[in-house]
Amino acid sequence: MKKLLFFILISTYTFGQSWSISFAERSALVNLFNTTNGEHWSVKWDLNKDPRYWFGIKIKNGTVREINLSGNALQGNFPVSLAGFSKLEKLDLSSNQLSGEVSTAISGLTTLVRLDLSNNRLTGDPTAALLTLSNLKEMSVGNNEFIFADIETLLQNFPNIEVLDLSHTGLTAVPQKISTLTKLKALNLSNNSISQNVNPLSTLLNLKELNLSGNQLAELPTELSALTQLISLNLSNNAISAHTTGSLGQLKNLEWLSFAGNQMINFPPQLSQLAALIHLNLSDNKISSGFETIVGLQNLEQIYLDKNLITGDFPNALLQLKKLQMISLNGNQLSGEIPETIPALTFIDNNRYTKQDLKTFLLKNQPRTDFIYSPQRYDEPKTVFASLGNPATLTQSLSGEEYQFAWFKNLDQRTPVQSENYYISSIEDEDYTKYTCEAYYFEVLPNELIELSFFREPVTIEKSLKTAEVNTDLTIYPNPATDVINIRTYKLNIEKVFIFDLSGKLIMTETSKKININHLPSATYIISIKTSEGLKSFKFIKI
Repeated sequence: MKKLLFFILISTYTFGQSWSISFAERSALVNLFNTTNGEHWSVKWDLNKDPRYWFGIKIKNGTVREINLSGNALQGNFPVSLAGFSKLEKLDLSSNQLSGEVSTAISGLTTLVRLDLSNNRLTGDPTAALLTLSNLKEMSVGNNEFIFADIETLLQNFPNIEVLDLSHTGLTAVPQKISTLTKLKALNLSNNSISQNVNPLSTLLNLKELNLSGNQLAELPTELSALTQLISLNLSNNAISAHTTGSLGQLKNLEWLSFAGNQMINFPPQLSQLAALIHLNLSDNKISSGFETIVGLQNLEQIYLDKNLITGDFPNALLQLKKLQMISLNGNQLSGEIPETIPALTFIDNNRYTKQDLKTFLLKNQPRTDFIYSPQRYDEPKTVFASLGNPATLTQSLSGEEYQFAWFKNLDQRTPVQSENYYISSIEDEDYTKYTCEAYYFEVLPNELIELSFFREPVTIEKSLKTAEVNTDLTIYPNPATDVINIRTYKLNIEKVFIFDLSGKLIMTETSKKININHLPSATYIISIKTSEGLKSFKFIKI
């Protein structure tokens, strides 16, 4: 009898295994897994193990308290099984591919203090599902396809909210009720259509992070001057110019600031007052000078000045920033000597530095963490005019056996052409597009390999003017020719003449209307004539 009881006890323990949470909560998690394509999650659950070992699950006193599956490739409709977690405190399903409406089943999760549904494909109006979650301190619902019928009604239920994300929710103004959320520390209103009416922000005196990027602001809102506790301010991708930033100087505690993608032609003069600034992003503006404005930012560690209009020598004023660890100047038109004292992290690709400029710097063997210098650009954009059925030649200025050439159509479609220039014998409709040439170079230096790609700016083939406008006033003769090729034109001024062989190699250049070809071997050539109306090409035979 004792042996039988012992067997029953062991069997109960072995086959009736208990989990760290209730059967109901485990079933709800399994349902969540199955309905969101769990087999294709980035990190899957092993359903044979106890839920306390499952990714993103935190358990306390036998109940699920946190579900964090952010960026885990969840798919399908919003999971209704979430209603089964009565003591859930944190729910993060952000950055997945969830769709459909937010189920009102979650309205019973009144213990939630953190909810993040941002960056999904959710639709509808989630107000009914969210209204009862009055204990929330963090609510992020941005970057979905939500349409709020009454955002003001929703916001009035969250007096203790500290983090709020309403990005990409169709706002045209800052909701009035935001002014009552005085405990807010982080507010994201990015990617809306806010152009004015930002008055409610002025009462948020505890705000430390504010994101207004991707709106329609034409100036820095004066209301922001009251937000003296701000540490991070993102105003990128608006239409703000430097002379409209008068209130910026009041934000003495700013450490992170972005004006990327605005209309700055100068550095905002108030920048010099932001002594605490560590990170500054002014990329994709129209700044060309005025670097002395920021010399006083002695705590600055990172600065982004990509895609501006900075030309000529490296802006040495930036090197006076003693704590600067990273500088990014991609996509400008810098050239010449590269200073030895640039920061350990320096990015200068897509400028106009030559092979020799870069080689000279690399040979100095300065200590560097990351120095990005390839590719570089060369040659200005230009247009070549050509008629259907006629030849065309696309040129670029680099030459020499040390380069390997490759031509690209539509800027990214590699062609078989590997010559210095690109010759098309008979233009077709599909040829009217943009082309660019890569000249690749490498060399083994004493301590490293220099590996460098140069890309010319696009050369575009466009249809010529009508034959009556161009061809009748621009001809060559004789053809075939023995010693001399003549160019006849009555209206056009000849700027330059190029002669190529049929491989596209540039043979000679001229500016005269009478060109001596006596020294050329007998063959077929292309002559391209540049005038104020573009480039016109002809085929001729040297006999």
